Amino acid sequence: MIEKIILSEQDYEYLTKGIAIGVGIGTLVGLLLENVILGFASGGVIGIILSLIYSCYKKVKKNKKLAD
Repeated sequence: MIEKIILSEQDYEYLTKGIAIGVGIGTLVGLLLENVILGFASGGVIGIILSLIYSCYKKVKKNKKLAD
């Protein structure tokens, strides 16, 4: 169970890029909607969620490739 929550080096890279891109886009959207704090926070959360989904997708794809 504990192995599933440990992130690898590649997972950390996806996570940092996801946070950076999400916060950047969220800040720009927040500027347009005149609520930068909300855009910053929601962009960060969305970036984390999408990066973890992408990381899981890459793991499944890698495992499927090894099984073939």
